[in-house]
Amino acid sequence: MIGQTFIFGKPVEGEYFTDRENESKRLAANFRGGVSTFLLSPRRWGKTSLVKKVMGEVESDTLKVVFVDVFKCKSPIEFAEALASAVLSQTASRVEEFMENAKAFLGRINLGINLSPDLASSFDIKLGLSDDKTDISNALNIPETIAKKKNIRLVVCIDEFQQIGEFTDSVYFQKQLRTVWQHQQNVTYCMFGSKKHMMEELFDTPEKAFFKFGDIIYLKTIPLSYWTEYISRKFEGAGKKISNGQIERICETVNYHSSYVQQLCWYVFLSSTDIVSSEDIDNAVVELILQNTALYESWTENLSAYQMRFLTAVADGINEGLSSAEVIGRYRLGTSANVVAVKKS
Repeated sequence: MIGQTFIFGKPVEGEYFTDRENESKRLAANFRGGVSTFLLSPRRWGKTSLVKKVMGEVESDTLKVVFVDVFKCKSPIEFAEALASAVLSQTASRVEEFMENAKAFLGRINLGINLSPDLASSFDIKLGLSDDKTDISNALNIPETIAKKKNIRLVVCIDEFQQIGEFTDSVYFQKQLRTVWQHQQNVTYCMFGSKKHMMEELFDTPEKAFFKFGDIIYLKTIPLSYWTEYISRKFEGAGKKISNGQIERICETVNYHSSYVQQLCWYVFLSSTDIVSSEDIDNAVVELILQNTALYESWTENLSAYQMRFLTAVADGINEGLSSAEVIGRYRLGTSANVVAVKKS
């Protein structure tokens, strides 16, 4: 029976987590020191895995960490409700305490209880907030209120934070968040998301509400030396051999993208017997492409011809001079103004 060897497509922990030593230390120091953090990287580089690893390391009787995913939030009220619900539920020792705090701090609560087939209870929490700006501000202040009541410090980790940039009247809500959060003395925030460019747009100029709000950590690719030790150990643990050169080839093939390194390694693992061959890696690369083809097609099917040609240029390694006459002519990008418009799209 094959056990878990390489994990991809979801956060990893324990023995499946590799490197990120410097980032882990810095993020843990920020959590303990009360410094809010923006964590940035391309999609599926391990941000959530890193945050959850550090959460487990820093939590104590006096420091609690709350995790909230706001990917499905489409408005300020949904964001405020998700935030308040997560803080109330993850800091309460029992459902009764959750309800008491919700009613005390918000004045209203609708709590539905759903039973799963295995009879484990799950709670469908609706706080019943209104669109009133005061109501939303009160909900945004729940972390500070709870921290004071329990005499603790809170770290609130918000996944897919870039979603607030798509809200109606987003600029006003960002200013409202900054106004509320900057006065909280017992709460620290960690904000990260899967769309790096949208995250950067929240704080990249002095006019933005979150400009200089906290520390910014950019995740880089995991070095080859860490991948070599990690991948070798996983193969050896299953009685298989893979050379350092083959590991380098795997990493280079996917440009050291963490999730794809794990996925490609898994396909190599499945294709190989006792000793990994070049043919095993060739077959695994084909399988990786096949497995992701439908996803790539869904991402590109609505792109214009100009957008596709622009992506082709980038894929060919052209990162500078995209507006030059030579590049525009070779890739039929129209005009330099058109290139600028495509970049922003």
